[in-house]
Amino acid sequence: MHEQKIYFGAPGTGKSFMVEEKIKGINSDKVFRVTIHPEYTYSDFIGQLLPETDTSGNVTFVFKEGPFTRALVEAYSDFSKEVFLVLEELSRGNVAAIFGDVFQLLDRDEHFVSRYPIDNKNIADKIITLTSNKIALPSNLNILCTVNMNDQNVFPMDTAFKRRFEWEYVTTKPAIDPTTGSRNNKLNNPKIAISMDPTPANNIEVTWQTFYTVLNLFITNKENGLGRNEDKQVGQFFINFGDKLTADSHSSNPSISDAAAETINNLIKNKLLIYLWQDVQGTGMMRGKSTLFDSSINSYEDLYEQYGKDKIFSDTFINDFLIPNQSKYPY
Repeated sequence: MHEQKIYFGAPGTGKSFMVEEKIKGINSDKVFRVTIHPEYTYSDFIGQLLPETDTSGNVTFVFKEGPFTRALVEAYSDFSKEVFLVLEELSRGNVAAIFGDVFQLLDRDEHFVSRYPIDNKNIADKIITLTSNKIALPSNLNILCTVNMNDQNVFPMDTAFKRRFEWEYVTTKPAIDPTTGSRNNKLNNPKIAISMDPTPANNIEVTWQTFYTVLNLFITNKENGLGRNEDKQVGQFFINFGDKLTADSHSSNPSISDAAAETINNLIKNKLLIYLWQDVQGTGMMRGKSTLFDSSINSYEDLYEQYGKDKIFSDTFINDFLIPNQSKYPY
């Protein structure tokens, strides 16, 4: 396969899903998956010397492999089998410190083997086929990573690190069904009711795919919208509604659709609203030229309490963005 790739995009675009599709069918012993976080270190990733007591009570220090070393050992054990090192949320850690000396190995030649081997005795001692302390990444070791563009805990990645990976942008547009080549209109696309006032009959009914794409348009629009960067957008799977809830929301049976609508409202209240309030709108922009929320919303408590019961979105968002695109992505 020969891949050293970073999938990047807005939250909820399905980056991890794309990685999962890549490794589908691969034996679990050939996949080494790690979620990076701010406290993740070189010792966690590569390995470290830890004390070990033998049967006689003697204490020795033994090198305990981290996921990188385990993946490398597995790759050397059989060059005919692909091995995958998967690093989720890569930007949430200090990658320069996490990779340390093995960073040099990321530069691959035309055969996808490390151009510049390094000396690392601790790792080399774990690979029985090596006759020296020099290690290199073999061509069957693939590294797949995900990066959330809007991660608030991002550590900067330097250019030297970035250029050693292929970067693939994961779009915020609704997912395409690979078998048909067109949008999957039933995938994570429940009916959403946007309240205009306390009277349910006045609700604006749209699908989730319509709502979130219109929301993204408003977020980035520089004339009438917020004019924010695209990293503030949301993906189709920012909220995963599931097949049953999606189908139930479109049911012709009122008892089924009403129950689904209540669940959907709660999911949006408890997952999406806080993101829109803090990360997208931002309290400093609430009285700006363009706002996402209605002027009656003065606090997150107002937003939370009014959602699903009364109008929370601004006239500009509703009249200039939502209503003109109301039927954009039908179920």
